[in-house]
Amino acid sequence: MAAAKNELATMESFKIVTGMEAMDEDLRAELEDELGDLDDDGGIDAKRIKIPSGGGKAFEVETDDPDDPEVMKEVSGVIIFTHRMNAYWSQKLGEAGDDGDTSKIPDCSSMDGKQGLNRITGEIRTCDTCPYNQFGTDSKGKGKACKNTRRLYIMMDGRPDIYLLTVPPTSIRDINKALKKIMGQQHIPYSHMVVTFKLTTSENGDGIKFSKVTLEKKGVLPSDVYAKTAELRKAMKQSYESVAITTDDYKEAAPMEATPEVGPDGFMQTGDIQDGELPFD
Repeated sequence: MAAAKNELATMESFKIVTGMEAMDEDLRAELEDELGDLDDDGGIDAKRIKIPSGGGKAFEVETDDPDDPEVMKEVSGVIIFTHRMNAYWSQKLGEAGDDGDTSKIPDCSSMDGKQGLNRITGEIRTCDTCPYNQFGTDSKGKGKACKNTRRLYIMMDGRPDIYLLTVPPTSIRDINKALKKIMGQQHIPYSHMVVTFKLTTSENGDGIKFSKVTLEKKGVLPSDVYAKTAELRKAMKQSYESVAITTDDYKEAAPMEATPEVGPDGFMQTGDIQDGELPFD
């Protein structure tokens, strides 16, 4: 039966797999038991989906060979979990910071976009009121010195891996609006639906081209599949805070943050860009 207008079709063929489905039960139990003997590194083990520089329209999806990524013009899958993330580096990429550190680790970071921890001083700051999280504080006096992003953890059809897509500041608003529309109007949790990510070419105020991430609805998961994704989301939410933030999360992003729009009343409409909010945390 065809889906009604604006109704998402159920994707009966979409599969969430672990890679152990066809394994002998005794061997599977033994393998899982022995994996439990190893050290738990914590966090979420995910392969990265990278956004190209210069306005490219194809993602680079990490494979088992880090030197041979899979090039994909579209990425379709289920968002298992998502969270806001802020990161501030006092130095430019590759330069040493005030403490001489040239690592990829930010000086201050927040895994929820609400409270940040300065790794040098140990100070905890509220992100909304932090001076580095205000427009006009970057090197060009337009964007923010603190980089606001959103992490999306995705599973694709028939693939046992979890994939991490970090949405840059210039794409957050569009991703938010697309998900709010689907979730708000059709009342479908994000972990119950299949979406497609694409890239379009845009240009900032300085004429520099960059890639913008877009999202389109594709379909709804069958009930037996979204029962699995709902459980995966709960488990993932318990462990995400121990995932490290590095410059890898931001260096593929747009060359500068989007300049806030000015409304008819003359005030800057910063909410959509600044907060990176979705109808979930």
